[in-house]
Amino acid sequence: MATSSFTKDFTLTTKEAVESFVRIISTPKNKGKKIRKNLVSPDKERRGELKLKRMLSR
Repeated sequence: MATSSFTKDFTLTTKEAVESFVRIISTPKNKGKKIRKNLVSPDKERRGELKLKRMLSR
């Protein structure tokens, strides 16, 4: 989990690092996995929403 002490600065110091960074940025992202929503009951969905709201309100 990120904290306030996490530094967001990064420096690419070698040619290999630059090439690797360009390769990572230029490759298309995968679509991810499909979510089978029929597996989630309305009750579980409601409980999940409440839990998420509680976590975000802290």
